[in-house]
Amino acid sequence: EEMSTVLLFLFIAAGAYLSIGCALAFAEAMKVRRGGGKNISQPDAYVDSVIYDADYYLKAYAGDKQSYIAGLRTLPISLARCVSLAGIRPGEKVLDLGCGRGALAYHCAALGCHVAAVDYSEDAVRLAEMARDALPEGCTGSMRVLKMDFRELAETEKYDCIIMADLVEHLYDWQLKELFVKARSLLKKGTGRLVIHTAPNRIFINIIFPLKRILNWPAIVGKGKRFFYTRDKYSYDLAMHVNEQTPASLSRHLRQFRARVWCDDGSANVVSLLTRSFGGADIWAVARLSE
Repeated sequence: EEMSTVLLFLFIAAGAYLSIGCALAFAEAMKVRRGGGKNISQPDAYVDSVIYDADYYLKAYAGDKQSYIAGLRTLPISLARCVSLAGIRPGEKVLDLGCGRGALAYHCAALGCHVAAVDYSEDAVRLAEMARDALPEGCTGSMRVLKMDFRELAETEKYDCIIMADLVEHLYDWQLKELFVKARSLLKKGTGRLVIHTAPNRIFINIIFPLKRILNWPAIVGKGKRFFYTRDKYSYDLAMHVNEQTPASLSRHLRQFRARVWCDDGSANVVSLLTRSFGGADIWAVARLSE
C-alpha cells in the first residue's frame, strides 16, 4: 500500500511537471503564429530568387567571401554525406541542382567529375563561379556554373548523378512535380541515381524539438530560451522554407523512382534516440529510375 502511494505521488508529480511544460509551450505558440499558413499546392507560387542573396549564403556559413574560399576544402557534414551516398567516380557527369555557393560542385569537380552547377539566384551563381575558379589547376574546365531554372535544362544531356542538397524544401508542390519529372528525363538509364538531402523534417521541427524542450522546461525557462525553433533569415526561414517534408511526403514525391527514404538525428538525447527513425531532423533519399 505504501508503495502504491509513492507511485501515485510520482505519477501526479510527473503529470504536473509535464502539464506546466505544455502550458508554457502553448502560451508561447499562442503569441507567435507558426507554420506560415502557406498553401504548398498553390499553382504558380514560387520563392523569388532575390531572397537568396550573398549575405544569406555567406553569413549563414562562412562569414565573408575570403573565409568561404579558404574553407572550400572542408564540406559541411550534410554535403559531405551527399557526396558519399552518391558514390561518385572520376569521369562521371554530375548535376548539382540548387547549387547555392557551389561548395558541393567544387568537391565533385575536384574528384574528377564533370559537373553542371545550376541555380536561379544571381548571387549564388557568382559565389559558385568563385568556387569554380578556386579549383586546383586542371579542374576548372570540369565545372560549369549555369544561372537558370531547372525547367530550362536540355533533356538531351544525361547525368550519372543528380544531387539535390537542401533544395526540395524551397519548392512548392507543383514545382516538385515538375522537378522529379525533369530529373527522370536527365538521369542515365542503369547507372543514374538521385541523391536528396532536406531539412528539417516537419515532424522534428513541429513535434520532436518542442517536446524535448517541454521535458526540460525548467532549464529552458531559466535560460530564457523558446520552446519552438527560432527561425530567421539564416536558419529555416519560412519565407524560403515553403515546403518542409516528412519521410512519407518525400516518398510520395518519389513514387516514380525506386527510392529509399530515411531520416536520422545526430543528437544523443533520449527522445532523439527513440524517434530518429521517423522524426530525425535530416531526411535523406537515394533514388534510381524504375525498371
